[in-house]
Amino acid sequence: MAINPRARSDAHSAHLKGRVAEALVEGIFRRAGYLVSRVGRESQLQRLVKIGTDEFLPDFLVRKPVNRDGGQRPLHRLIPVEVKYRRDVEGFLQVYGWQLFEKVSPAWPDLCFVFVTDHPAPGRSAFQIIDLWSGPTSTTSDLHTVSDLDIYETTVREYEALVHQIFPLLDRRSTATGELASGT
Repeated sequence: MAINPRARSDAHSAHLKGRVAEALVEGIFRRAGYLVSRVGRESQLQRLVKIGTDEFLPDFLVRKPVNRDGGQRPLHRLIPVEVKYRRDVEGFLQVYGWQLFEKVSPAWPDLCFVFVTDHPAPGRSAFQIIDLWSGPTSTTSDLHTVSDLDIYETTVREYEALVHQIFPLLDRRSTATGELASGT
């Protein structure tokens, strides 16, 4: 059975967009004053934590100092963050949302899923979030509207501009690669 070059190109494009999405979300959290540590598949920490083939690790742990009075030791708020690129966030959540949340929420009850899309619904951000701390839901919030995270709308809008500049290039690149590979 031959593999469809277009399907391979689409998968490659989605993979690249996922990697770029992780970098953009990392940048947003850093701009908001968080310290960001990679935990997922590309971190050094993964080698220190014994994990099985089906165990989940978020992409990042983000932390931000919590203000305390009077010279007490500093505290940090620690938030695990998973980043997913999805062309159709709503469709993905309808099909896979509950299954995904049920799988990871027992081990990661404070997990935030940040969805990055280059095709947001009208009036929605390219950066959408589901915070399991608030309870699993099938609806997302725009990242900058979660006041608890203290991420400014202007920051999100700047990064959305990058999504609109970079992601179409990845579509063209993967299409050109697919054409070269198929000999057309």
